[in-house]
Amino acid sequence: MSECMQLEQIFDEIIRIGTKYPEYAVGSLIPFFPLIMGIFTRQYRTRSSMWILWFIILFIVTDFPLWVTAAMKIHNLMYKHTRQFGISIFLFLIYFIKVKHKIDKFILIVFLGIMLIGMIIQLASIIPKGQYQWINGFLLGSVSVWYFVRLLEFPKIRDILSYPFFWFNSGILFYCFSTLLIYFFFQFTVDSDIKGRTYFMFHTFLEYLTSIMFIFFAIGFLNLKRNAQIIRK
Repeated sequence: MSECMQLEQIFDEIIRIGTKYPEYAVGSLIPFFPLIMGIFTRQYRTRSSMWILWFIILFIVTDFPLWVTAAMKIHNLMYKHTRQFGISIFLFLIYFIKVKHKIDKFILIVFLGIMLIGMIIQLASIIPKGQYQWINGFLLGSVSVWYFVRLLEFPKIRDILSYPFFWFNSGILFYCFSTLLIYFFFQFTVDSDIKGRTYFMFHTFLEYLTSIMFIFFAIGFLNLKRNAQIIRK
């Protein structure tokens, strides 16, 4: 079989999967919306907005192998969980830009260390794949809440709804704690005998929640120009 025929079969299978499970297609396509917004507003970019833009690019690039491996029926569970760790860590690193005090940076370093250790011991198969993924969400969500408190105390922000990182942080906060609630509901209230049958429903919720996070990111990018104009006044 020629390479062209193999590529065509893979493409057809990707289309079939996307048609059968449209929530996965939505989850993979929606990041392009804030990506376009970020490119169009790049002249008003800030350090944090550039990190968010690079995060979106990372998300899109690392999402593609999931589709290919699924189409080729290659086991990708380890890659999927490792990617999730990497995504959480990348988002976490953005907060280092926003903190100034040494004690705050020390706390972030401790949290980051916990996340890295979790990823390493999962790669070493010391813990089951994805078993403690919720810790990353909890740590990232906690930092997001902490930053919200600091944001409200920051007197130099004239219009918080025009402040881009308010929307970036809102997206991260929404994603972290909403996925945590769904994870714990699925883990502790659904009988183990039917978890396999509800697996796709569980991940459907996660795809839609991730999509909402990217919509928040898009709003943040749209506010870059307005925030820049407010600062100049």
